[in-house]
Amino acid sequence: MKILHVIPSISRRRGGPSVAALEMVAALRQRGVDARILTTNDDGPGLLQELPIGSWTEWEGVPVLAFRRWSPPLAPLREFAISPAFNRWLAAHLQEFDLLHVHALFSWPSSSAMAQARRAGVPYVLSTIGQLCRWSLARHPRRKRLLLRLIERRNLEGAASLHFTTSAEREEATDLRLSTPSFVLPLGVHLPPRETSPASAGPCRFLFLSRLHPKKQLENLLDALALLRRRQPKADWLLQIAGDGDPTYVATLRQRARRLQLDDHLQWLGYVKGETKWRTLAAADWFVLPSASENFGIAAIEALAAGTPTILSPGVALAEAITAAGAGRLCDPEPHALSVALEASLGGPPAAMRTAALDLAASAYGWPAIAARLENTYASLLVEHNQLRAGLSTENGDHHTHQEPTP
Repeated sequence: MKILHVIPSISRRRGGPSVAALEMVAALRQRGVDARILTTNDDGPGLLQELPIGSWTEWEGVPVLAFRRWSPPLAPLREFAISPAFNRWLAAHLQEFDLLHVHALFSWPSSSAMAQARRAGVPYVLSTIGQLCRWSLARHPRRKRLLLRLIERRNLEGAASLHFTTSAEREEATDLRLSTPSFVLPLGVHLPPRETSPASAGPCRFLFLSRLHPKKQLENLLDALALLRRRQPKADWLLQIAGDGDPTYVATLRQRARRLQLDDHLQWLGYVKGETKWRTLAAADWFVLPSASENFGIAAIEALAAGTPTILSPGVALAEAITAAGAGRLCDPEPHALSVALEASLGGPPAAMRTAALDLAASAYGWPAIAARLENTYASLLVEHNQLRAGLSTENGDHHTHQEPTP
């Protein structure tokens, strides 16, 4: 089975979807699936200078082929990165693959790849990465309505299947009244060695680890901690903020923290990865994410895998499942409600909650099991596609037979 994954960017600056695509392909390859990635050299506002262009290379252990990204000078279109060389290569090599797995909408590489696949009769799966959720569609709505009307609705309806990471994400997509088949499959994490973290000494550590973006509502968390400080001026706690984002936006967050007089209780860690990330997750008492909308929330699962319980808003699609498993707490992201929840958590999580976090991560979100389910889904979709194609060929053959004149 030969599967080509298409994603506009594999830059970690783009957050969870880029990381998940790389890890998904790596997990599939461990199962013997010939999976690889076609992308651009996008790196957020800049370019991935170290990523070779126009030739296959190993990137984080995965075969990747990247082409140059060109962004229109108009700000509203800047995210719609264009790569003519990407399209030329795909047109020449598309038929070499059994199936395309496309990640993301509303971006030139993904949108054009689906259009090419439809014309060539190559089946494709689309991972919507939360872009059909109501919060996402409400951002730049006129542009997205236009793109849906011009191309994306045809791309959505032409998919062999849509991939949603949670049932909540699929439910929100019903607003578009699509008839396309779909399946729900969570993303995975690479589980570190299982070690139950000891109770931390010193301050209660709250950890925010995510891309710094307005959707994550870090402002609410800062405001909530300011309220907590007023009520409990002697409470011993620390907020670690791990991640990066648009420099202008990050500067406004830092200014807000200074205005709220929180600097003595904050650590700005910047972007963390690898062993540093896992150590940071494991050392925290709570992972906190008051996001307005998360179709999945891969960082929350990584926290569970490190044995760190979560405090999540209802906008994080996994929040209810994590709470039901006893691995975290659910809290309204409004600052007052969040401050109350944080105050109630100052003593740290119970040992049973840490164990529940580890158990849930291992049983539901390990990449080996998820990759096996995804491989089976690919196989089923290819069988259906081949049967449909054979059926159409038979119908066309019968049609021509009936039109032939009788000798």
